[in-house]
Amino acid sequence: MATILILGAGVMGTALAVPASDNGHTVLLAGTPLDTVPVARMKSRGIHPKLDAQLAGTVTILADEELGPEHAEAADLVVVGVSSPGIAWAVDRLNRLLRTKKPVAFVTKGLDREGERIATYAETVPAQIANMETFIGIGGPCIARELANRYPTSSIYASHDRTAAAFAADLMRTPYYRLTPGVDVTGVEACAALKNFFAIGVSAMQTRYPDRLRADGQSKNPAAAAFNQAAQEMALLCERIGGSRNTAFDLAGIGDLHVTVGGGRNSRLGHGLGLGRTVSEVMTGELGGETVEGIDTARIVGSLLRQIDDAATLLPLASAITTAILDGGTLAFDFDRI
Repeated sequence: MATILILGAGVMGTALAVPASDNGHTVLLAGTPLDTVPVARMKSRGIHPKLDAQLAGTVTILADEELGPEHAEAADLVVVGVSSPGIAWAVDRLNRLLRTKKPVAFVTKGLDREGERIATYAETVPAQIANMETFIGIGGPCIARELANRYPTSSIYASHDRTAAAFAADLMRTPYYRLTPGVDVTGVEACAALKNFFAIGVSAMQTRYPDRLRADGQSKNPAAAAFNQAAQEMALLCERIGGSRNTAFDLAGIGDLHVTVGGGRNSRLGHGLGLGRTVSEVMTGELGGETVEGIDTARIVGSLLRQIDDAATLLPLASAITTAILDGGTLAFDFDRI
């Protein structure tokens, strides 16, 4: 059995403790400075306030100030479960924790810049962490609550080092958490970020064209057409960033896009845009105080689109989403552009 250190006690970091502990591993679940409430709740009741799965007794809950280099030294695998705004904090924390080389897996989703080039964390983070042995990217359709409740879930663990990806996947794999190791870590990381961005546009079609006769009030054809367009554009952008087009049509791409359109903050923003509202109206309303990662991704996608000739024609959905977010208007996307 192994020891797995999970950095970040949000819903996804906590959910990953379930398959890890089910496999008999010792799990150290460490909160960030923003996780004081869930850490306190789990210390007293063993349940994350946003999940309903009881954690096993083999999971040790640590507040940020309780986490030290000795915990990292004991770990066979480190998993980073922070959101993209916390990546700089995680890099600094790992540099203070890691005294020897350790493989580190990231569920963090976001794009980055490497000079003028748009890159993924798989390219930019390794050079920033002295004792990170291998960068492993975790992608694919995974709603934290469903994983914590042991619903069947398929994901991909990718690394330039296939052996390292297989090692991490073997530690975490269970009958309900089905994992595939891969080498296109750039593609997995790119799609993990892009699906949040494209989910905004696809979800907007669900409310722009309401169907009052359906229980959910949503028509299906427009969202399906936008979903296909999103997949094609994701493949183009993934390749442009340095990944494989095929990754966009697998778990990390359309698989993850499907569950993200099905619910979450990016989807809720899209629903607001579909009703003719602006991003600022939604973000100061029902999403006030929330982190919508697709917005941060849009800022970087905007830079990427400026490097592509005739981007408005090749990538009409990406162009419309980016314009709405960066210019503060409504979502101007028409089906005659696809």
